Amino acid sequence: MANIGSNQFKNVTFPLVFQDHYFMLETSHEKDVWTVLQLKDGHLIIEVLKNDPQQNPSTQVTTNPTGIITVSDKESGKFLYKIRPKSKNTSIFGSINGEETKIKITDTEIRVGTNSFQNNTVTGFSVGIMVNKDGGMAMGCGLPKEIQKLVSG
Repeated sequence: MANIGSNQFKNVTFPLVFQDHYFMLETSHEKDVWTVLQLKDGHLIIEVLKNDPQQNPSTQVTTNPTGIITVSDKESGKFLYKIRPKSKNTSIFGSINGEETKIKITDTEIRVGTNSFQNNTVTGFSVGIMVNKDGGMAMGCGLPKEIQKLVSG
């Protein structure tokens, strides 16, 4: 079970999906440990593996000296998202429709733009909170078959 921003995710593989980027959180007492997968054209790409940037054909993933991970599109150079994994109060920043949208995860809430999620329990879904490309949101979702194969076997 993962506790993220006063929300409990029981048997939830990916607490957050942001525009086809699947954020998996490992519980740790010291810091958040994130693995991020991208689903692009039916292929899975590992962008971040346990807070370590991964070379891949789709995105440029870098980290600065303070540990902030920045991910941008390799072809266009457009900013996609940032993760601050060094604290238990991780912030994830992403871009929706070309505008930066703050996704902030603190000990009390998950905030996506002006939407706030507090004191929810999501049980047994593969995805906790999903943010789509148009900014639409859903809670308690399933996975595409490409990712289902990865996590089931």
